[in-house]
Amino acid sequence: MTALTTTRAILNPLTKPNRSSTAVPPIWVAISLALFVVIWHVASLITGPAIVPGPIAVVQTIVLLTVDPLAGLTLPGHVLSSLTRWGSGFLFAVLIGVPVGIAFGAIRWVREAFAPMFEFLRYIPPFAWIPLAILWMGSGQTSASFIVFVAAFPAVVISTQVGIVNVDPRLPRAGINLGAGRFRLITQVLSPVALPSVFTGIRVAVSNGWMAVVAAEMIGGTQGVGFLIIQGQENGDVQVVMAGMIAIGITGSLIDWIVNVISRRATPWRKSNDEQQ
Repeated sequence: MTALTTTRAILNPLTKPNRSSTAVPPIWVAISLALFVVIWHVASLITGPAIVPGPIAVVQTIVLLTVDPLAGLTLPGHVLSSLTRWGSGFLFAVLIGVPVGIAFGAIRWVREAFAPMFEFLRYIPPFAWIPLAILWMGSGQTSASFIVFVAAFPAVVISTQVGIVNVDPRLPRAGINLGAGRFRLITQVLSPVALPSVFTGIRVAVSNGWMAVVAAEMIGGTQGVGFLIIQGQENGDVQVVMAGMIAIGITGSLIDWIVNVISRRATPWRKSNDEQQ
């Protein structure tokens, strides 16, 4: 019997898949969206379309931007440009952040040597790095991806470390008793159990990184949804600004939904309260 088999055997009575559905029923999603549109329409009537354009006017602008380019790209093109920058920075944040979090949680000397430096750097806001990123890398894709990495990396590291630290002490003891070395203990015992916490950090990193790439594009971009919003501001076109905001919200929600689906499939034993986060 391997250490991983024993780990699963110990966990099995406590981690059976939750059969109760925690997803919001579609009817409530529809009601929430309808309520949002109503509030939006009322705000437009109160303030006037010059300040808050109505939903129909913004939808028409979205359709127009989907066909006619603005600042060199259509709306889907700007969204794809932002996703490319976000994706590269987010990928590196996960690929580096998960091993670093595991090391912080499982290896004491690594935590003592590097955690103070990490704690200092993570309190510097990602937006404070934008001027340096532009000076170092220019205003292209690399600098925006770097800002995404800075924004997403701490959440992945912290959640992974928390997941490792909070593993039931019986599990590593069982692995050690069965002859598991440090590498197998980390990869086959600690990491699988910490996976729900890792995915929680990844979902936070998705949000942080997506907001960061939009901010980077607004300050020093030449493409992307953030740049599109700035173009709308400079042209005094509130409808373009709101169309960009709608695109940001829809895209971010879609990314989060995809990550949540992957998380549920990878960790079917998660408690319902974890699924609601």
